[in-house]
Amino acid sequence: MIEPQDILKARDVGEIKFVVITDYSNDMNRVLSRFGLLGDSNLLVEHDRETALAILIELLWKDMAYESPCMQESEAKKMAQEIISKYEFSDSKYFSNGNWAKRESWNPLTESTFDAGIIITGLNHTYFCIWFQDED
Repeated sequence: MIEPQDILKARDVGEIKFVVITDYSNDMNRVLSRFGLLGDSNLLVEHDRETALAILIELLWKDMAYESPCMQESEAKKMAQEIISKYEFSDSKYFSNGNWAKRESWNPLTESTFDAGIIITGLNHTYFCIWFQDED
């Protein structure tokens, strides 16, 4: 099982938020704020599971500013698969602020130079967030 400390050891650049909350408000703006992100759900893009996994692999594998590898790609794939599997449910939806796997434009949700991550919604009003922030 992947723990936040495992990610920090393997990817020792930038900042990483790793948060699980329960929120009954059905208000994604509030959920984003609780994650310490800009509370504007209009900046989120919904993705399918495959794309969410690809985004997370890329964010684990390379730093955002210079695309320098932080770990082996195979290690990033394994971590990403474990993280998604642990925090998803059969009805989960996956969100990000763009598509970092394709290095397309993104909508900043922090004051960092670069930020991206994955938010997973699920049963019982559970929300998971893993968010990466890097500076240039």
